[in-house]
Amino acid sequence: MKKSRLLLLFIPIILGIIAVTLVLSENRQSTPQNNDASESVTPEKVTIVTTLFPLYDIAKQLAADTGDVSLLLPPGVEPHSFEPTPKDITTIQNADVFIYTGNEMEPWVADIVATLPSSVIVVDASKNITLIEGEEHSHDHGGKDDHAHDKEEKNHEDHTLDPHFWLDFSNTITATNTISEALASLNTFDNTTLTTNTTNYIQQLQNLDARYSTTLGTCKNRTIVQAGHRTFGYLAKKYNLEYVTTEELSPNSEPSAQDIANLVKTIRAENAQAVFSEELIEPRIAETVSNETGVPILMLNGAHNITQAQFESNTSFITIMEDNLKNLRSGLSCD
Repeated sequence: MKKSRLLLLFIPIILGIIAVTLVLSENRQSTPQNNDASESVTPEKVTIVTTLFPLYDIAKQLAADTGDVSLLLPPGVEPHSFEPTPKDITTIQNADVFIYTGNEMEPWVADIVATLPSSVIVVDASKNITLIEGEEHSHDHGGKDDHAHDKEEKNHEDHTLDPHFWLDFSNTITATNTISEALASLNTFDNTTLTTNTTNYIQQLQNLDARYSTTLGTCKNRTIVQAGHRTFGYLAKKYNLEYVTTEELSPNSEPSAQDIANLVKTIRAENAQAVFSEELIEPRIAETVSNETGVPILMLNGAHNITQAQFESNTSFITIMEDNLKNLRSGLSCD
């Protein structure tokens, strides 16, 4: 009986100890979780939407982990005929920063920008860049009189300026500074890190420019013969190369039989070692010219956009331009 009474006496004490132990255990478990949660909180990333790949790559290099950078143009899509979907427009409206190439490449931007909230910083990457005229290829006028010829030449003067400014790396550096200034205005970035990233990327572009200048200065052939739309005018002008194409600025233009014949004639006259074709563009005309002349087809990438595989492997603008230099070196017989 005494043992029973003692047991009954200790039961409340034992239950009390168990209750206290459970409470302490819960507190110990919850406290680290709260600490982990507070430690895992990071500043919200700046949302940056870009239209074309060169701008996407610049923004990624500058913003690094502080920015959530997206490419509006789907990988593999040719940009000249691109039109944004309602979802794309919503994405732009919800961004902190919207970066586009310029009105020459993206005429659809103006209407969208007019409706954007003031919270979106809009960056025209062609700011402070002088665009060159999109000189067209030569045409055989087939016996037209001088008046008709002059009228056609006048019509050619009405075409838009060449929007592919990033293929002159001096322009790419200017665009990099423009984008860097826009990001700095957000007061979200650590300015020291942003300045360092900007300086590093510009140094890469300067080194790339030096390699192009050194290599292309040794070429035995000085003419880029391209079956495709006029993309590489800035590159040719920068490095004192001639540039002959079959098509105009728009890749939707169709070369005539005479245009193709003129390209074949140029290859033979210049003793060209290759015909160049642009990535993401159907190489049908290049294949025709190659079959006619026996020269190989070498690819050049205008870097407007990249393939899905390149996107997934984090291909950079610098890498694309280095690949272009390899093919230019081969096709133009450079030392």
